[in-house]
Amino acid sequence: MATLAAFGALLGLTSACSNSDAGDDNVITIFASQLAQMNLNTNSFTRELERKFDVDLRFETTSVEATAATEARQISLAGGDLPDAYMLVAWATQFNQSELLRYGQQGLLTPLNDLIEQHAPNIQAAFEEEPEFERFSTAPDGTIWGLPQWNDCYHCSYPYKFWINTEWLDNLGLSMPTTPEQFFDVMVAFKEDDPNGNGKADEIPLTGNTQNSLVPFIMNAFIYNAFNSGVVGQPVSLGLNGDTVQVQAAQEGWREGLRFLNRMWEADLIDPAAFSQGPDTMQATGNAAQGVTVGGMTGMHPGMLVTIGQEDGRDNQYDPMPPLTGPAGDPATYVMPSTPGATFVITNAASEAKQQKIMQIMDYIFSPEGHVRAQFGEEGIGWREPRAGEIALDQDLEPALVDLPLDEENEADYNGNWGPMSQVFDTETFRNTQVQPMDIYTEEGFERRLFDATELYEGKETDAMFPYWNVWIPLEDGSELSTLLTNVETYITTATAEFVTGVRDPDSDGDWQSYLDGLDGLGVDRYLEIWQNAYDAG
Repeated sequence: MATLAAFGALLGLTSACSNSDAGDDNVITIFASQLAQMNLNTNSFTRELERKFDVDLRFETTSVEATAATEARQISLAGGDLPDAYMLVAWATQFNQSELLRYGQQGLLTPLNDLIEQHAPNIQAAFEEEPEFERFSTAPDGTIWGLPQWNDCYHCSYPYKFWINTEWLDNLGLSMPTTPEQFFDVMVAFKEDDPNGNGKADEIPLTGNTQNSLVPFIMNAFIYNAFNSGVVGQPVSLGLNGDTVQVQAAQEGWREGLRFLNRMWEADLIDPAAFSQGPDTMQATGNAAQGVTVGGMTGMHPGMLVTIGQEDGRDNQYDPMPPLTGPAGDPATYVMPSTPGATFVITNAASEAKQQKIMQIMDYIFSPEGHVRAQFGEEGIGWREPRAGEIALDQDLEPALVDLPLDEENEADYNGNWGPMSQVFDTETFRNTQVQPMDIYTEEGFERRLFDATELYEGKETDAMFPYWNVWIPLEDGSELSTLLTNVETYITTATAEFVTGVRDPDSDGDWQSYLDGLDGLGVDRYLEIWQNAYDAG
């Protein structure tokens, strides 16, 4: 029923390409994700592009909700009447690397190499400025089937920060913990010593949810860990031992981390719902009307636990805790903030003339002028020039622009740009030259708060990090790996929760061996072989 509903919604979209339009080189159809208030077909940036490039842009649209967007994209691909191009939002839906290779080999996608060389000087300049972006975009045989969004989001690069209630630390006269044992003692104090001062034993020292696992931050003190139970389709259990790909979750360091986490569970320091609740449920606990009851959680930002900007200022109680120092040192999990694959592709439905126009439009969005106009809207409405005394996010850089607050009552604002769809080349400089207030405990200064927090984690990744985002899997291994990845990673996620909560005993050699045997039974050796071969080939 969900598929039929999505298909029906897709058929009902306005401005889909009709047969009579197919031969008109000025009519370009684009499948895209758009925000709720936005209408790409009437959008002022769309109109500006139409005038600038003498085209008629017609959009087939889906939402930015990941499940619905992915389903709509797949239906679009299977429908037999392809749009001329796809321009997507990475965190909603995009083509993964296996899809690029498969659809490219099937002839559904158009190689972009010559189009970029002949019609896209700004994209070529982007490749020169960020060689990793070109590498990210290029298949092993040298073909560029599509372009990913390059989003050099500094705070996103270290997503598993720990946000601890520093007001509780102050209330109890405690110092910021720096080791696992000190962390354990602080959590015990949070549980037993009434840090919120209400006279009730209602404190939850540590919480998490199915998409923001509490495991990675703590586990890093014992073994480098890219693990996150909420990540789907990524080999987050893997690491490197020199140049050898290995499953981190099968090493003794992982077992030691499980022992520590199990000890925390047995001491009632971990929220019983931490491994089963969703993000909304966790935030509801953080926002509870009776007051602040949570001591800390792992996440990209504190807004995952409490709504930012509440009248009681509870979100300002949470500050970042530096990585703990344990047997493995003090590593932090690094993740490439850009997602492998492609948000922009041109299909075989586009004539050569359309291909050129589409590439010229995309190239304009890569230009300094086009990028700002596409992402922020018109000057004076979506953004403005900096004023004297205003400070960039990175205080060592000259400020470049001010992102103005969205006026949801003004269509020229909410429908005056392409928003996240146009975040095609957000470099570190582009992001960090934007003006941010100095007060990090305001809604307006939130980005600076995340920037400052990330400085505690930067540079603490280790050689054990497996850069899976730079590894292309051969087409012939793609289907097999997809099954193995789902089975192995899901098994590790489940078993980890079982070891932490005592369903399996991390001190039992029998339980540990049974867990390892389960990995073997799922084909973990073949899983590693495929990744190793692809890593070596890269």
